[in-house]
Amino acid sequence: MSHNSSRSKVLNSKLPLNQRASHARSCANHVSARLGITREELFKITIKATGVDLNKPKNESELIKAFSYFEQL
Repeated sequence: MSHNSSRSKVLNSKLPLNQRASHARSCANHVSARLGITREELFKITIKATGVDLNKPKNESELIKAFSYFEQL
């Protein structure tokens, strides 16, 4: 799935949080490849900057905070 397709699903508040988080992790694959790092390295950077673990965001606010952060890298 493309980054834009996954991105639109992350931002779709009608979808369940766990499904949106899964799409955010797919986007992380694209971003980490663009940056030349592993997805796990991107997650560590995101956790350090936002305090949010994309493997288990607690709510929509956390998901969007982490997603917005790594998208702007």
